[in-house]
Amino acid sequence: MAPLDLDHFPQPESNDSGSVEAALEALRVAYDQSTADDAYDAFLWAMGNNHAGTFYPIMLGVLPDLEKILMDGTPWARRAVMESLIDLGGTFTPERGHETYLGASVQETLKAFIQSMHRHVKPLAAGNDSCAQSARDLLELIDDQRD
Repeated sequence: MAPLDLDHFPQPESNDSGSVEAALEALRVAYDQSTADDAYDAFLWAMGNNHAGTFYPIMLGVLPDLEKILMDGTPWARRAVMESLIDLGGTFTPERGHETYLGASVQETLKAFIQSMHRHVKPLAAGNDSCAQSARDLLELIDDQRD
């Protein structure tokens, strides 16, 4: 897989050149609750300030990767992505001064992406594996945010 070109997206100052790709890789390879929880945590930190509940426009650059994990990932990888999206789309807000990127609302773009994931998430909610409850929770968020 080619390295991501995310340099043009504003991101946390704490990130180094490999932080985002490492966080995505952790999501991709999550295989149990512990690795899924660690991946979720690392991903939220790579996107912004996990404790403050904020994210940067770098979030927009990784949306295609999140969709791919939701479509093709292991149940634990899917769970980590869905838990991340629940936080990012539910309670997190853009970092102050980074509410827009190239004229578009970062939060609204993320919300639209999460809405578009309904088709991938709905079948996951019917199962009883490690990601089913996360899928149901994400569907609830999607339903709550529909205009």
